[in-house]
Amino acid sequence: MIKKGVETIILFILLLSMNACCNDDDSVKTFSGKTVLVYMVADNSLSSDAQVNIDSLVSGFGRNDINGNLLIYLDRRNEVPKLIQLLKSDDGTVSRQAVRTYEEQNSVSPTVMASVLKEVTARFPSTSYGLVLWSHGYGWLPGTTSSKAVTTRWFGQDGTDEMDLADLATALSEGPHFDYILFDACFMGGVETAYALRGCTDYLIASPTEVLSDGFPYSEMVPYMMGSTKSDYIRMASLYYEHYSAMTGYSCSAAVGCIKCSELEALALETKMLISAHAADLDSFDVSSVQCFESYSPHLFYDFGDFVENFTTELQRHYFKLQLEKAVVYKACTENILSVNGSSHYFSVEHFSGLSTYIPSSVTATRNASYQTLEWYTAVGWSKTKW
Repeated sequence: MIKKGVETIILFILLLSMNACCNDDDSVKTFSGKTVLVYMVADNSLSSDAQVNIDSLVSGFGRNDINGNLLIYLDRRNEVPKLIQLLKSDDGTVSRQAVRTYEEQNSVSPTVMASVLKEVTARFPSTSYGLVLWSHGYGWLPGTTSSKAVTTRWFGQDGTDEMDLADLATALSEGPHFDYILFDACFMGGVETAYALRGCTDYLIASPTEVLSDGFPYSEMVPYMMGSTKSDYIRMASLYYEHYSAMTGYSCSAAVGCIKCSELEALALETKMLISAHAADLDSFDVSSVQCFESYSPHLFYDFGDFVENFTTELQRHYFKLQLEKAVVYKACTENILSVNGSSHYFSVEHFSGLSTYIPSSVTATRNASYQTLEWYTAVGWSKTKW
């Protein structure tokens, strides 16, 4: 009787131990691959284009052996936002599983974006992360919102609201550090934007010009989106360029840069020395000779490298280019670029450094005050000029 009692107690303890082990196995474990989030703010005129790009992601996910999690946060017109995970069965069929359906929310609110990033890292803890920010974009430039009385620099458009660049940086800092951030949005390839986000990511992939509404060729890019090397991120950028450069007519339009963010502070220091040395010249600088990246009047986005080329000496340009080439690890641009926002629809590109910049002047006086609030403005010493 005593022996049986002891055996029963031992069996009971073993069962409890096994149950505890099962509970441990059910806990969320860190995934050894990459988790990529495509954050699609499509509650705007791009709502129908979102589906095209999702289908492209599904195609790429299905055709490749992917070691990673591919998630889509989708906010479209007349729909509540959803967090979707792409899953592939043994026969290669890809399904779209809704991880969560949200109440109606403003997807360009920094609080909302930060909460989504935290939820992704909690549900899908991984050794590395990538991020695609998909929407309208306007670089650092001012835009108006229905919820703010002041002008802001913005990415994304949810209804009539946009996200301030500083708020974007704050929201991203609440998430994981990203191996890369890719902007599928217009005008986000500016040195001001890259500098503001330098602490959030290792590499930034973006266009300094307008991006056609068809967006990036995700069906070809998915394997590289899940990669972990500089060459993977460069390949993402080069696939975008190759996709559009092979087209004809207005569709043959693409400009893109891949930026190594750890080199941006050194680039800012180099630029600061040049601006300080030529502050008087910049007080009356003629922007007409600098490559522009849109057809606005006056122009708002210029080629960063060509700008510096136009006010420096040959020796200064030499050292500046050395640092610029460290920061811009890949760049490509078609001979002509489509510009639907402005006075014309096509302009030629003779100079392309992979980054755009704003040049303060008297003709853009209404923009200058906003520019003075940027980190880049302070870092490079624009305050040494009259601007």
